[in-house]
Amino acid sequence: MNKFAVATAVAAVLSASMGSAHAASNDELADIRSQLQGLLQRVDKLEQENAALKSENENLKAQDDYLKAETRGLRKEAATQAVQVNNTKGVEWASRVAVKGDLRYRYEYIGDEAVNGAGVQGTADRYRDRVRARVNIETRPTDTITAVIGLATTEGGDPRSSNQSLDGSFSRKSVDLDLAYFDWKFASWGDLIGGKMKQPFVKAGQSLFWDNDLNPEGLAVTFNRGLLFGSAYSFWVDEISGAENTRTSDVMLYGGQVGLKFPFGNNSLMVAAHYYDLSAGEGRAPFYNASSNGNTTVGVGTPATQVLVNDYEVVNVMAELNLLLGATPLQFWVDAAQNQDPEDYDTAWAAGVLFGKASNAKSWELGTSYQVIEKDALFGQLIDSDFGGGTTDSEGWIVRAGFAPTRNWTLNATYFINKRNIDVGTESDYDRLQLDFNLKF
Repeated sequence: MNKFAVATAVAAVLSASMGSAHAASNDELADIRSQLQGLLQRVDKLEQENAALKSENENLKAQDDYLKAETRGLRKEAATQAVQVNNTKGVEWASRVAVKGDLRYRYEYIGDEAVNGAGVQGTADRYRDRVRARVNIETRPTDTITAVIGLATTEGGDPRSSNQSLDGSFSRKSVDLDLAYFDWKFASWGDLIGGKMKQPFVKAGQSLFWDNDLNPEGLAVTFNRGLLFGSAYSFWVDEISGAENTRTSDVMLYGGQVGLKFPFGNNSLMVAAHYYDLSAGEGRAPFYNASSNGNTTVGVGTPATQVLVNDYEVVNVMAELNLLLGATPLQFWVDAAQNQDPEDYDTAWAAGVLFGKASNAKSWELGTSYQVIEKDALFGQLIDSDFGGGTTDSEGWIVRAGFAPTRNWTLNATYFINKRNIDVGTESDYDRLQLDFNLKF
């Protein structure tokens, strides 16, 4: 209703009133005019309020549209941020996990001329192909801790070999736990390592006093600060339990190493001393596969069990000189050890040279070394499983060559020209040829 309609309605009422009364007094007309004026003011006020409400309604609608648009934008932004967060987590996870491994195919010839008590050669020449596969997963749960889990092929859990011979009518090949350890870098110069680990000490050149496939078990601390480096370890060999009146001390391997590395130009010289003690091993049989690997034993009990005659308190000193002739590396090394417990057959030594290094594409290496391990110089469970058939009481040459057609692919040839039973028994020749196709990833 507008003012014109109101005025028209009032005029009609006044006309009707005047027509019926024929005349109206001035007071009555003034009163009517006053009422009409009030009515018009009320109508005007209602129209203003209506306009205000309409304006507010339009503002509210605009705000509603704005809020809806903002909500849609925030939802889209939140979704984008969620994707970015997930991507960031994925990238962070990927940066903390690494998968490494290697695959090796090997042709091997073994000629063992050892004879039995009747003077007859006991083993015919052997030819075989073998494979080795290893995969390690390395993770970094924190900035200072690395955890490693490794799997490897195996034949019966042999601690000194991850090879699998190709036989058994295409049978499945076994895979066992090869590594399971943590490495906590508690300082810029030191690490605490626990579990089934890689060997935590330094070895000279291509020395075979320790088999490269052997992964000890226990705790170790390593340090490297300036020229100085070293390690200390406590390894479990045999955990023993039994009746109260029996000997239950566990067979352990305790040891440590300290060394210095002197750089000069592109060259370096490393010298180190290493000591280990086979605790509670004397009079025991802490052997894999019931073999002492050449160490002196004696039979006890009925039926007789072969146990160690000696303790193994081994002092080991080594040196390694690395030179660079133009762009070609040249390495000389020596390694010597003596067992402090027995009176005889207590010394081991090795020396060698390696020219070149098969690593980068089209790179190569040639090397040779000579090694002597007397019968009780070293704990036989630790030594290389190929030299002299994996036993002490042996000596001889190792000749090696390698070529890398591309990076991560290496072809190797190794020839062992050894003699066994150099201290006790009938001396015999032992030859071993290995041709390897190696891939790393």
